Amino acid sequence: MKFLKQIKSWKKFPSLDTLGYYFPLGNYIYLDQYTDENDFAKALENPIIDRNRFSVFVHEYQHYIDHVSTLWGAENIFKIFRAFDAVLKEDEHKFFNYRELHLNMKRNYFLDYYTENYKIAPGGNGRHWKFQITTGTRFDHNGKVYEEWPIPFIVFKNLDNSRISRVPISIASLLETTATAAEYYFQYNAIQTLGPAYKEIQLSALYQKIDEKLYNPELALYSAAVHITSAYLKITDPILAYRLSSVFAKIALNIPSSEFKNLIIPKNEDETPGSEPRRLKLVANLDRGYAFCILILNYVAKYGPSGNSEIELEDILSASNLPTEKKMQDLINAEIVKLNQDSILQRNDFSRMITDKIYFGRKFREQTGIGQTNETGDLSEFIREMPHIIYNSTFFDYEDLELAPIFEKSIKQEELTMEEWFKLSTYCEKKIDDFNKICGI
Repeated sequence: MKFLKQIKSWKKFPSLDTLGYYFPLGNYIYLDQYTDENDFAKALENPIIDRNRFSVFVHEYQHYIDHVSTLWGAENIFKIFRAFDAVLKEDEHKFFNYRELHLNMKRNYFLDYYTENYKIAPGGNGRHWKFQITTGTRFDHNGKVYEEWPIPFIVFKNLDNSRISRVPISIASLLETTATAAEYYFQYNAIQTLGPAYKEIQLSALYQKIDEKLYNPELALYSAAVHITSAYLKITDPILAYRLSSVFAKIALNIPSSEFKNLIIPKNEDETPGSEPRRLKLVANLDRGYAFCILILNYVAKYGPSGNSEIELEDILSASNLPTEKKMQDLINAEIVKLNQDSILQRNDFSRMITDKIYFGRKFREQTGIGQTNETGDLSEFIREMPHIIYNSTFFDYEDLELAPIFEKSIKQEELTMEEWFKLSTYCEKKIDDFNKICGI
């Protein structure tokens, strides 16, 4: 089957465009602009020359990195493979893991229902927006308002206070921030290698591209975190705004569960009246989107706006009453070890895959830091698995594969071919989707 036909129906974390995307359930990166493996191999030899196409890979690979190297990502990995393991074991008493994974993925980006577009009013080129951080409510399985689980929103407005859009400050927003930051920073560094005259032209084009995307109402979900960072820290350099947004986002994705209760909850004057009870519930619910806002507001309250200057990670942590980075690393590792111990006790048939991802993720996190602020060294000796790379012409010959032998190989913790994994993961996803359609009926 042509890969592109299958992937259209998949749930995924949305990218800024359709040139590529990472799919965590299938552990795939799809690259539309590369024809095949040989085409991509040429780009790997000199990524700077092929920077426009290769930057898409950088964006999607950062999604993979966030999924394996953050505490949030590790929690997500265990949820995925608990559900997949329930498919293999066919034990109806474990089917609740299907539901847990399904709801978890929906809550990561809150679907289109919670996004409201009021008017198409592109900004940029000096036409800036205002915004307000607000909160809203979810609905329970009976459709009733559920005040115990609020949602943080950002509402964008024109300078005349007319609304443009409202989007959730979600996990998806944070993930798109880190991935887009990696993409633009790669582009920026690649341009720095050019000659003076050509460099200025390319930098101007890059800044124009960033400006257009930052003020595109249809991409508000992806730019929300950067707007918050640049406004409160008073940053005018978009590359720096993305990079620091990424640092705050990575920290938010790495806050240990035990530390949420210790966070300083700031009083935000821009919030709507009556928001305090919801703010307390957001923290109690370990809402990482709201934690991102807290980190920025607390930093500004303690140190003031940083402007176009670098900031220290330890200052970000201390401003919100979080432990030192070293202590944070220890707490993160302890939580992941506990998740892994539970998985072993449950005799998960995907333990090898889980371990391979978690092992590399830990080494990456320890080397680059919880904000990914340190240089990445050679981690090749710690790589036990990588996401599959899918190209424009990729064709999978998997439809005639039997599931039983693939199940057996997985139970024995044996390595699967790409076609076998594709057959297994798509089968598991369909079982999970089908089950969720009948839950509560």
